[in-house]
Amino acid sequence: MVVLSPRILAVGAKDERLEMRVQQVMRLLAGAVFASFAATLAVIPHFLQVEDAITIVLVTQGLNAAMMMFTAAIAHALLFGLPLFLLVRRKRSRVGIVACALGGFLVGATPFGILALLSMISGGKPTFSNDLPTEFGWTDYVRSVGLAGLSGLVGGVAFWATTRPSESNAKSWSIVSAAAALTCGIFILPIVVRDRSCHVIFTSARTEIFANLKVPADAWQKLEQKFADFGQAHELSLLRDEHTQEGRLMWRSLNLCNDAGVNIDVYDAPWLAYSRSPLADEGMTLSIYSQKRDADWKPLARQLLSEIGTTWSETITFRGRSGHPLSFEDAMNGRS
Repeated sequence: MVVLSPRILAVGAKDERLEMRVQQVMRLLAGAVFASFAATLAVIPHFLQVEDAITIVLVTQGLNAAMMMFTAAIAHALLFGLPLFLLVRRKRSRVGIVACALGGFLVGATPFGILALLSMISGGKPTFSNDLPTEFGWTDYVRSVGLAGLSGLVGGVAFWATTRPSESNAKSWSIVSAAAALTCGIFILPIVVRDRSCHVIFTSARTEIFANLKVPADAWQKLEQKFADFGQAHELSLLRDEHTQEGRLMWRSLNLCNDAGVNIDVYDAPWLAYSRSPLADEGMTLSIYSQKRDADWKPLARQLLSEIGTTWSETITFRGRSGHPLSFEDAMNGRS
C-alpha cells in the first residue's frame, strides 16, 4: 500500500486549482470570442444588403466587414464586457441569462452612443441645421445606438451560453479550441478569399484626377449607360454597386478598370441630401487612379471626360490635392 505524504497531496491540489483557474480564464476569453462573433452576425445584415447575385466582390466585402466588426466587438467585450461580468459575479454567485443580456446591451450601446453623441455635438456628422442636430440626425442616432445595443444583447446571450458551468474538462477545452479556430478563420479568410479583379483600389494607387461631377440625380441611368458603352469600346470592366437602407438609396457607384492599372470611379451619395449636408451641393465625385506606375490613364481620361462634358456642359470641377479648383489641362497633368 502506497501512502502519499501531505506535502505531495498539497502540491497536487495546488496544481489542480491552478489548472482549474487557467481553464476558467480561457473559458471566459472563449465566451468573449463567441459573444463578439454573435454580435457581428446580428449587425452585419444591416450593413451588407444582398439584393443582387452573390459574387466574389460581395463575398469579399462581407468578409472584410465581418473582420472589422468582429475586431470592434472583441475590443468591447474585453475592455467593457468582461470587467462588467466579473464585477457582477463578485456580488452574485451566478450571473444568469437576463443579466448577461442586459449587460451586453449596455456594453454595445453605451460606448457607441457616447462617441456618436460627441460626434454630433462637435459637428462631426452632417446632421446639423443652425448648429443643432436635425430630426434625421436624432432618428439616425437612436436607430444606430439601438442597433449597437441589440447586437450587444445577442452577444451577451451567447456569452452566457458559452460560459455556463460544465463538469467536463473535455467540453471546456473543446469550446476554447473552437473559439481559437473561429478567431483564426475570421482574420485569415479575408486574406485568402480576395477579389483579385482590377476593381479593387489598393492603398498604393495614385489618384491622378479628382473632380466634382454635377449630374442630375435622375440622369444616373444615362451616366451608367455612358460608362457601359465606354467600357465596351475600350475593353474596360464595369462594376455597378449601390446600398439602400429602409427603402432609401444611400449611395451608388460605377467603376471602370483594366488590367493595365487604370481605374475610373464615380460615387454618388444621396444620403448627404437626406441629412441636409452642404456637401450634397458639390454633387458626385469622379476619381481616376493609376494602380501601376506605367498605367497610361491620360487617353482614356481625356476621352471619357470629354464625352461627359459634351452631354452635361459645365458640370465638372477638377480639384487639386488641397481642394482648390484646377483647369482641365492642369488636371490632366495629375493632381498638384
